[in-house]
Amino acid sequence: MAWRTALRIQCGMVSPAPPPSPSPDQLVTSSDLVRHFGLWQERAVRAPLYILHRGRPRFVLTSIETMDALCAAHASAATPSAASGIDATVLLDGMRDLVVVAGPDGTIIASSRTARAHFGAAVAHGGPIDRVAAPSARAFLTAAIRRVLSTGAGDRLEIPSAAREGRMLTLAIEPADAGVVLFAQDGTPEREAAQALASVHATDAALAAATGVASVTINPRGYPVEPGTALAAMTGLTRDALAMIRFVALAEIGARVALGAAIEQAMAGTTPAPLHIGLLVNRADPIAVRVGLAPLRIGATIAGVTAVLVAL
Repeated sequence: MAWRTALRIQCGMVSPAPPPSPSPDQLVTSSDLVRHFGLWQERAVRAPLYILHRGRPRFVLTSIETMDALCAAHASAATPSAASGIDATVLLDGMRDLVVVAGPDGTIIASSRTARAHFGAAVAHGGPIDRVAAPSARAFLTAAIRRVLSTGAGDRLEIPSAAREGRMLTLAIEPADAGVVLFAQDGTPEREAAQALASVHATDAALAAATGVASVTINPRGYPVEPGTALAAMTGLTRDALAMIRFVALAEIGARVALGAAIEQAMAGTTPAPLHIGLLVNRADPIAVRVGLAPLRIGATIAGVTAVLVAL
């Protein structure tokens, strides 16, 4: 077969020549290989698999019998199992996910560099895989792993991390050969973002119910960012209309210069004194409001200005 010739060239058994291109079913990315190892190892028994790195073949996965037959005359001092272990480590270390591989008894046999950096000694070779979870969740993780081993179907769950107190891990557990592969991601940022967004919506609804009070974020260009129902109720404008109007344009003409200067002061990082302005209202007379402004800081960056309006 063409692939046998290609491997003999790589082993130094024949003179170099342009190797034939592998067929599409012999090409696999490292992430897909790890996620569906059981499927790909069956293919590797029939013909070598070329593992892609940045779109180009970099590693070859094949059976021990094939390699012994092709490279027997060029065997090195390293054993086949040791060589395959090195390849597995390189393969996992090239992945961005936190990956931990365990055997059928739940003992860790490999882990990615990112997993070792995140979990530390908890993913040491030979240790129990349930140590990635906080003590309160280890029985839950163990039960999920047993289900995956018995059914052959992957599972997903969210558990508290053992490595970082207060952090939540989102886990995907997939069967691999006789064991499992655990893909972990820190799900805390997404959870915190969802909670923050829910808090914003709840605050806006409460302000609208209270009447006479509204808040809004102003971007560096001076436009409201996703204005809420409270500001819409106060101005008589729709939320879509508010998003297309510069915030200073909501004030009476005589107050716009002072309001613009106060917004610039907040964008520079200083909280200005409250302002009293006339707020324009659609199809009604302006109303007097007190406006408080403060810079919206995200890390070391000022991303905008938060404004609170209180009807007088």
